[in-house]
Amino acid sequence: MITFRMRAARQATLLFPLIAIFALFIRLWHIERESFWADEGWTMLLAKGPSLVDVARTMAEDQHPPLYFMLMRLWMDAFGDSVFMTRLLSTFWSLIGIAAVYRLSADWFSPLAGLVAALLLALTDNEIMLAREARHYTQLAALAALSALFYLRYVRRAHPASGIAWLLSSIALLYTHYLGVLLIAVQVLHAFLVVRPLRRLLDVSFRFAALGIAFLPQFGVFLMQSSVRYTRPIIFQSTFPNTPETLTMVRTDLIGTHFGLTGALALLGLCYVSYRFGRARWRWRPLTPTLFLALWVVLPIVVIIGINERFPILTTRNFLLVTPALAVLIGHGLLNLDRTAQRVVLAVLVFVNLTTIDAYHIKPPWREVARTWLTYREADEALLMDIWVDDFALRYHIGQALKVAPETLPLISLPAWREMYREHFFAHVQAYLEPRDAFWLVYWGKNEDGLLDFLLQRGFVRTAELTALHYDNVIYLWRYERPPQGRLATFGNLFALERATFTQESNHMRVALLWRALDTPALDYSVSAFLLNSAGQLVAQHDGAPLDGKAPTSAWRAGDLKFDSHRIALPPGLPSGEYTLGVKIYWYVDPTPLRANGAEYIALGTVRLP
Repeated sequence: MITFRMRAARQATLLFPLIAIFALFIRLWHIERESFWADEGWTMLLAKGPSLVDVARTMAEDQHPPLYFMLMRLWMDAFGDSVFMTRLLSTFWSLIGIAAVYRLSADWFSPLAGLVAALLLALTDNEIMLAREARHYTQLAALAALSALFYLRYVRRAHPASGIAWLLSSIALLYTHYLGVLLIAVQVLHAFLVVRPLRRLLDVSFRFAALGIAFLPQFGVFLMQSSVRYTRPIIFQSTFPNTPETLTMVRTDLIGTHFGLTGALALLGLCYVSYRFGRARWRWRPLTPTLFLALWVVLPIVVIIGINERFPILTTRNFLLVTPALAVLIGHGLLNLDRTAQRVVLAVLVFVNLTTIDAYHIKPPWREVARTWLTYREADEALLMDIWVDDFALRYHIGQALKVAPETLPLISLPAWREMYREHFFAHVQAYLEPRDAFWLVYWGKNEDGLLDFLLQRGFVRTAELTALHYDNVIYLWRYERPPQGRLATFGNLFALERATFTQESNHMRVALLWRALDTPALDYSVSAFLLNSAGQLVAQHDGAPLDGKAPTSAWRAGDLKFDSHRIALPPGLPSGEYTLGVKIYWYVDPTPLRANGAEYIALGTVRLP
């Protein structure tokens, strides 16, 4: 028997790295395909530092403990703040969690049970999703698994190394997420029910007291955070109510759409079954691991749902705390079946997990929105953001694209201004916009406070509308301008050019135009922005429908003001000197342009190229 167990342990030691590599591959697959979303943008804001002390001070005004965000600061200092690298920290913690689950299950059941539990956790969609996000939930789950592992080891045999590892992992757990206290409560309850004799219970209780003392400084911060948490909707409005739909979503995230099978296996994991001559023998002892795992699953779920009505804390992400216990129970339950059933059910579970997605949410396309704005903005034009806390994510992507700190850019969070200025909000908006002729607004709301009406009343006209989709919701990127008093040129009897600006940027010229439709065009006209040398020869141009086809002239109505933008690529080796910048309008079927003040084009000015 000893030889068989040793051989099984060696085989498991060889097989586990393959599971870990497989888990890593799944988590790295398309890890940076989607944009950051609100919570990830919030992570970047909270972890920006520049020092760990600064991060700790910032976190004191948030709703979470500081450990993950301090680690993120160190991680970014070492590896950079790209989408890939920042999300990789969660992947790292996910792999630690899988290793801890393997060891936990192998310690208390068998090496094979450890492999099955690790494989199931590697395939858990909610865990995979959160391992691809720059958030602290996989760190929460991994530290919970480590705390449970060393707690059970210490309960079985009071070794100093296990005691120290249990204390350190538990402290890290509490300083990662306050819900970690629920696992500590499970340990306390389990200890008083199971640990004997009394001197062992006193020893374990002493260690709980040491853990409480270690957390005491953060407990004061927690009380302060709790006193203001529910006065700031910007913090807690992402929670879900206790509805059947919510509970169904939680169930699916935890044990999948095949919950009948996984739920039955989890229940079967609470007992022990052995087979002799084809007959099953059921045993409930020993209680130490199975009772602990049952408490680990049940108590956090009951507490979170129970207090959610009064103190909203329910999100599907928070239930990642119990996912390691479920993986162990399901793995043990599967091995309680006979050998043939084990193989069939495991194959079914792997196939279903590989071919279905139980937990996934598409992130808003803030990287796309950032690129769009940067393509068409002029100089230091401001961007007002009315997209709730998602402005943190958009701010991050703009900073990444420009390779500058986002806080140095004219990016205004209107939700933050509403919270800061309250009844003086509109006065501050008006003061900010007073010296500006144009700005951009990214909007994802319902105009509940009349912001859009306020802008129109202050003389701003919407001159461009760009959109992005998130599910069935439209995210708007609008440009607002004050109508100019003059007119630069009239093109035929259809268009008037009322404003034109141009700037040179590295290897291209950016030309911004403001058109007014004098009539309703029946055709889609094209605009040509071009450079002529001193001999009148064409050296560079950009032709296309206004705003790269996003504002076709056939959709314009008489009186409309429309923003247009063109980027003229400068050919390499262009001789230095003065060039004329011109604009004309034509219909692609008939290359003859509309007459501009009686000429074929209008000269906007002279450009000196070095």
